Amino acid sequence: MKTLKIFGWLSHFLMITIFLLGILFFLATKSSFRFDDYSKWTLLINNIQETDHKGTYIKMFFILIGILYILYFIAIFLFNLSVRDFEKRIFISFKHSNRFRLIGVIFIFNYIISIILNQYIIIRTPDDPTQTSYIFSEKIFTEFQTPLGGLIIGFFFLVLSQVFKEALKQKQENELTI
Repeated sequence: MKTLKIFGWLSHFLMITIFLLGILFFLATKSSFRFDDYSKWTLLINNIQETDHKGTYIKMFFILIGILYILYFIAIFLFNLSVRDFEKRIFISFKHSNRFRLIGVIFIFNYIISIILNQYIIIRTPDDPTQTSYIFSEKIFTEFQTPLGGLIIGFFFLVLSQVFKEALKQKQENELTI
């Protein structure tokens, strides 16, 4: 039980931290939506430089990154709900199976979207050096994905979802035989 308490505190801390960082991200991008002039930024879509609607595409990029971040927050929130149930000694429930499946889908979806965007979109701010290791959009994508990390976490939660579903079936069968 002591381990569950510590794990619960860590889960709550992670959720609060992600929430506060989300607020900071929102405040940082909100000001750039209103006042930034994107004419000096470089936007490459599939290695073709975009000049006509550059500001709109960059704003859409920030909105999409914000949506991916909100999805991560939802995943951590769902995980936190399951940890709270574990602290209450509610171990086997369909809620856990459904939550873990949704968490897995969120992680896999975010990983696939960030891989696709990373392959086709390059954004450089006027301050970025011309070297490829300092591309603005790549800095953001490396924050969202570690090498196969999101994919592995997503599959882990999908498997965990099936484990909880099978455990619940076993529990129901055992209750019927008694």
